[in-house]
Amino acid sequence: MKDLVLLTRHGCRKTAAMLTNLDAALEAQGWPPGCQRLDIGTLPASDPRTGYPTPTLLYQGNDVFGMPVPQPPFDVPS
Repeated sequence: MKDLVLLTRHGCRKTAAMLTNLDAALEAQGWPPGCQRLDIGTLPASDPRTGYPTPTLLYQGNDVFGMPVPQPPFDVPS
């Protein structure tokens, strides 16, 4: 589904669980499994998506849990 984007980064331990739960939720809705995956480490530092914690699920560019778009300066992932 192209409107659904999972933001992650190399070494994010929660990404696998998020993908498992996401696929189950999509299946329960009768939607096809899967989403785009985006490693925020590959984005330019000026991209607001780098300010989200990982994993974060965006639908049509918005966080599915209502987190606002991060504003600079963005936190450095730990």
